[in-house]
Amino acid sequence: SCRVWLLVCLVVCVTGGNSKNGEVENLSEYSADGKVLYKTLWKLKDCAGPAQDGDDVTMIMKYYGLRANGTHGQMEHTLTTKIGKGEAIQSVGDGLFRMCLGEKRRLSIPPHVINRYREILPGYLAGDNTTIDVEMIIINKMSLHKSVSGLVMAMLEPVQDEFCSRTVIVGDTLYVEYEGTLEDGTVFDSSTLSG
Repeated sequence: SCRVWLLVCLVVCVTGGNSKNGEVENLSEYSADGKVLYKTLWKLKDCAGPAQDGDDVTMIMKYYGLRANGTHGQMEHTLTTKIGKGEAIQSVGDGLFRMCLGEKRRLSIPPHVINRYREILPGYLAGDNTTIDVEMIIINKMSLHKSVSGLVMAMLEPVQDEFCSRTVIVGDTLYVEYEGTLEDGTVFDSSTLSG
């Protein structure tokens, strides 16, 4: 039989005060990576990855704030790139070092570093410190999938077609290992707890 290993978790989002509401955020909660400050908003209990130099990654970048023309706006941009020295996103110094699959970080980018990010997010990024929320959804062949219900699945090891004698069809019974966690990492359910 064909096996696909999936790590499944339910994401429960709780939004607090942040810069997208025009409030000043407490930067003491941030860590430094070069000249960029970051804080982890959410990540899986068990890190899949993390992203390293040379990895091909896809990230969703969300920006709330001033556009280059001075008007307020928000945007979402999906960026696929290679991480590392000489690339658009460097692993060290961009607030993305050792980011796990599915991890969400908030970056606070000072004005003297913003030009590299303007290449990635054209037409945006004005003002003093710029805040961007980043979510890592693909690292090499590992990928994150979300359903409308909020269920998040991380495919850690894709299976090649030649290893499958058949695919899943309606009526098949699937056995899935899962763990449900809150954003703070508290486990509220799992296949091992349920038996």
